[in-house]
Amino acid sequence: MPKAPFPPPLLYLTFIAVAIALSYALPLPIPDTSWTRATGAALIILGQGLSFWAMLRFRRQHTTASNFDTPDQLLQSGPFAVSRNPVNLGDTLSYCGIGVLLSSVWPWLLLPALIAIMNRAVIRPDEAQLERTFGDAYRQYCRRVRRWL
Repeated sequence: MPKAPFPPPLLYLTFIAVAIALSYALPLPIPDTSWTRATGAALIILGQGLSFWAMLRFRRQHTTASNFDTPDQLLQSGPFAVSRNPVNLGDTLSYCGIGVLLSSVWPWLLLPALIAIMNRAVIRPDEAQLERTFGDAYRQYCRRVRRWL
């Protein structure tokens, strides 16, 4: 299976841009309250915190975080003990936070397509590469830790 044609953050930004455009073209509003704004901000902070923690682990272990390079190590601790894809999970939480802050249904309607594309175009190719690179160690890791949560 081929690698993703562009970096995953660009995929998230594309979906956010489409959601914003649809919000203006065909408004489907959701309530905008102090509670929803706080929830949106919390999701962004949580998501970016998780992504940052995972990226820090990549850096500390001196292995690549890029979807376009072959990793030197299989990370299984820290955020990788909870999710096999903590950066993608963090980006998804941030996307949801932005969706709440947009006060629109559109980000939520687009979310299933975003997850499906991430699974097919980004995560599955990464998993195939990790299985080729790390073999049984990766298969055992997959049995212990879920793809997303």
